[in-house]
Amino acid sequence: MRKPGRITLGWWNTSLSPKTKENQATEEHKLYVAFVLFRLLNERWVDVMCLCEVTPDDIENISDALGDEFKIYNGAFREKRKKFDICIIYRMQIVEFLGSSLVSKPHHSGTTVYAGQKVEFNINETDETLVLFIAHWSSRLYDYADSPNKAHLGMILQSAVHECITSRNNKVIVLGDFNEEPFNESISHHLGASRDIALVKKKPGLLYNPFWRHMMYSALHPNSDTTFIHGGTYYYKNDDTSRWKTFDQMMFSSDFISGNSWHLNETETTVFSDSEFISYICSSKSKFDHLPILSVIERVQNG
Repeated sequence: MRKPGRITLGWWNTSLSPKTKENQATEEHKLYVAFVLFRLLNERWVDVMCLCEVTPDDIENISDALGDEFKIYNGAFREKRKKFDICIIYRMQIVEFLGSSLVSKPHHSGTTVYAGQKVEFNINETDETLVLFIAHWSSRLYDYADSPNKAHLGMILQSAVHECITSRNNKVIVLGDFNEEPFNESISHHLGASRDIALVKKKPGLLYNPFWRHMMYSALHPNSDTTFIHGGTYYYKNDDTSRWKTFDQMMFSSDFISGNSWHLNETETTVFSDSEFISYICSSKSKFDHLPILSVIERVQNG
């Protein structure tokens, strides 16, 4: 049963429609996505579930399977030469959609660089604005780690976050599949997402990134059977040194660390998986390669 005074947020790269294979998912893949979403929405009580690698057709299929308590923000569209592939399932009782915009900047080459989407919700319980910056950055197949382009994306996103916070919209969460890890400079330096929670409390311009804790297997040697556990959020079957990466992350503005309204409950910041899901991820026959991530924010009890 859903508890009052809390909002559960999720992110998942569904692999339904990757860039080069849109609307080609098998029925088995579609059914497993539906099964996972059912569990997330009805067992884990996720209130705001962000998805990527979805097309308008995928979103329509997902929408048909949802209950009446949910709506979907459709962020899968084309802007000039850029194609976006996200959507957000949200529980209407908990949040109300306010609006969305693109996070972008003109490039000297004459093109436009897109760093993500800004989506605003009203938190019904406290009548406050929750701002989500949602990103799905280029695969490392096309754009290598800590590339100049990734650095540029981090800076564009950081500028948008800073503008939001200085306009007193302090409740900001940046989330997505960055195809970068927490330690990459595009995230830690250019976006300003820190693992140092004490510093984030002192410097409200920084974001707190709890996903530093999710870069390794949870099992410790000698109890290190990793058969059915994860060592990150993304599994790349062809890596020769470390197949698990933590590309999927949520980062929180300082207000969720030291604010007086809502705070991050880090004990519930998790990577969602079970033995069956891990088997799918690790199978050479499966197209799944990302696990969902979850976080919870809770009302601060004053007095």
